[in-house]
Amino acid sequence: MTITSSDVSDADAPAADGSHDWAPRARFWLDRLLSWPSEGGTAGEQTLALKLADELARLPYFTAHPQQLWRQPAWPGGPENLFALARGQGRQTVVLSGHFDTVTSHNYGPLAPLANRPEELRSALLRSLHAAEAPGPSLQRALHDLEGGEFLPGRGALDMKSGLAAGLAVLEAWLAQPEDERQGNLLIMFSPDEEDSSRGARAARTELLSAAHHWGLDIAAGINLDATSDQGDGSAGRAIYLGTVGKLLPVVCFVGRDTHAGFPFEGVSAHAMNAELLRRLELNPAHADAAHGEAAPPPVCLEARDFRAQYDVTTPQRVWSAYNVLSHARTPQQVLELMLSETQAAMQAVLERHRAFAAEAGQAFADAQPQVMTLGELREEVLAAQPQHERDYTALLSELVAETNPLRASQRVMHWLLDRSERRGPLAVVGFGSLHYPHTHLSRHGAAGERLQAAVQAVAAQHSLQMRHYFAGISDMSFIGTPLDPGTLTELQRQLAAPTPNFCDDPHTAHLSFPTVNLGPWGRDYHQWLERVHLPYAVQGLPAAVWDLTARLLKSDA
Repeated sequence: MTITSSDVSDADAPAADGSHDWAPRARFWLDRLLSWPSEGGTAGEQTLALKLADELARLPYFTAHPQQLWRQPAWPGGPENLFALARGQGRQTVVLSGHFDTVTSHNYGPLAPLANRPEELRSALLRSLHAAEAPGPSLQRALHDLEGGEFLPGRGALDMKSGLAAGLAVLEAWLAQPEDERQGNLLIMFSPDEEDSSRGARAARTELLSAAHHWGLDIAAGINLDATSDQGDGSAGRAIYLGTVGKLLPVVCFVGRDTHAGFPFEGVSAHAMNAELLRRLELNPAHADAAHGEAAPPPVCLEARDFRAQYDVTTPQRVWSAYNVLSHARTPQQVLELMLSETQAAMQAVLERHRAFAAEAGQAFADAQPQVMTLGELREEVLAAQPQHERDYTALLSELVAETNPLRASQRVMHWLLDRSERRGPLAVVGFGSLHYPHTHLSRHGAAGERLQAAVQAVAAQHSLQMRHYFAGISDMSFIGTPLDPGTLTELQRQLAAPTPNFCDDPHTAHLSFPTVNLGPWGRDYHQWLERVHLPYAVQGLPAAVWDLTARLLKSDA
């Protein structure tokens, strides 16, 4: 499908009384975007920005102003960010942002070829759900949703092509206004790689800064269009989020004293120390960060393993674990301090318990004092020990530049450092294993944040939307408009196992600062084979709310 002149003429400006049928254009764009599979790391992700740019170039506005529609590589040889600038009067500008990559469709199983053909997929899913034996509540809910017709299935339908479609419908309506009646400017910024490491949005920050200088734009606010989940009636999903959750990936490597399994009290168990730390952290509400009356989910373990390549009866010397730690207010340094404290306590508890077991068994226990250090401390110690270590370490990081799996990269660096360290267990090394997603909140933006919050309050009341403080999905919103201070970024680099560009930001790069909220579609089971979006809200309620919020922000007297 291509946009014809009749298609474009259907995109009228909303009436002054607020009545406007958004559904035809929003559904047009949703169908178009769904027809382009764009799973992360595939040719579809690589080419989507070009396909969408070609479609937008057919709009009369961009035919007349082709320089205001451009693309930027997210990384050398990688997929591209898409920018589309619609000019009006003045410098004030609102950015509509989102990501077009999706997760894999492999979990659809034999239905994977239909993952981007929603109506055919609906029929196939209904057949599968009707045939299910003893379906549980989630399958029964999916059956009800898909039979009712209000939910559209498909990979990316919810996360987040329906959000992009709403933004594109708003863009068309914006351009349908006479130029002298358009107050301010609208800038579309759509990115790849959100489902991996947000390399698209991170690259877009520098392009956004350049565009603002080039076009004379003052970025008043950002509206991210990402999706949320609601297993109920949708009232929780129809929400505007004033900020987003932050994420860190602390990693801990325990070094025990390996011993023959027949003489266990002569060693110190790395597995036992790791298990105690897991017990202390996993789902512990005492470690859930909170701000503005909302608590983030507590820590969860994403990986725990030893590194034995073959079987023998020697206890493992090293055991590794990685934790997902979400934040609303905590700084990276505070998260590191939490992990150091809990790691020290876990080691002490295990040594005391095993010492008691040894006494009960009439055995002597290894005389051991726990050592806990940061990864930054270990790296500095190892690199200072021999000049060759610095050269070898630089070569290792060069090898890891292309590595996109943060756990694999972090493990290689951790092993490399421990192999060259003279320290022996019981030892624990604590650091960070992946990219830091900063938490954001518009309250950090002073007067600009207050203006955005006032507009959000008015639109939420007008459209019966909830206002919530933190978007729970880890998203590109972390990198839009809220730069970290260089000191924090420098310390993150110091404690990061593999400080390559995939996993850390350059602390010396300048970025724009502006408040951003999230206003997107809702649905159920995203990333799963029953992913589906609530269509009436996605194609009517959502673009109407985005339009009204944008218009309020760009009023000349705002």
